[in-house]
Amino acid sequence: MLFSGCQRAAISTTDSGVPNVATEIKEVSPADAEAAVSKAYSQFIDVRTPEEYSAGHADRAVNIPLDTIGSSLDRLEKNEPVYLICQTGNRSRKAAVILKDAGFNNVLNVTGGTVAWKAAGLPMADASSTAPRSSGKLDEKTEKALLSALEDERRAQATYEAVLKKFPDARPFSNIVGAEQRHESYLLPLFAKYGVNVPKNEFDSSKISVPDSLTEACATGVAAEKENIALYDGFLGFVKEADIKEVFTLLQSASRDNHLPAFTRCSEGRMGNGPGRGRRP
Repeated sequence: MLFSGCQRAAISTTDSGVPNVATEIKEVSPADAEAAVSKAYSQFIDVRTPEEYSAGHADRAVNIPLDTIGSSLDRLEKNEPVYLICQTGNRSRKAAVILKDAGFNNVLNVTGGTVAWKAAGLPMADASSTAPRSSGKLDEKTEKALLSALEDERRAQATYEAVLKKFPDARPFSNIVGAEQRHESYLLPLFAKYGVNVPKNEFDSSKISVPDSLTEACATGVAAEKENIALYDGFLGFVKEADIKEVFTLLQSASRDNHLPAFTRCSEGRMGNGPGRGRRP
């Protein structure tokens, strides 16, 4: 999950499927927030202190304390919704104002905070459930799957960066390349947890061949996303670890439900091929 002056709003394709349109800070019920953050690429931030967070927090929430959120803007994707929660809703509302002033278009505050979340019987987590595992090793097949997933996501990121060098700011690449960067950030904690060495990134966008037209490049994107979906289909058939399966499922969902449709529209000439203004340059 990844945060300067306000920028002009522009509609663009986002991983979450929510239009990137500037809106006022919204209040959202715990139940509605839980349904939203259970999907791929949710940004769910608990702004309480680390001590409060460790004692128990809403499932999937990541801790960025209120007093550090202003200096942690680069950890969040500006064009995706950000859900904020605290204890009762007051500190998260202050955090929402900080994000809104920094140019975040879709900021949502969980009404009633963690108190209301717990009262609604929604899933909770604590430090023990999110701490890295100190023992236990993956079987060889699952370890290879983790390595292959990282390799595939890195290849996609480098390829889409290469396209953008030839066709600056072209959609949908300008929208999707940031998502590919987040893909890697979701996988790397699994490497740390299971003691798998992270290989060097061998993909160099300057050495990747790019088709002569953007339409052809989008067709290449269609093929790449289909291969990615099939790759995860294979992995999900044998991976047993719940956290690895969850990440694989989320990444496959992004490819199937967001990236593939966008590349398909582009390859068929059903979307504008102009600059994608929805993301920061």
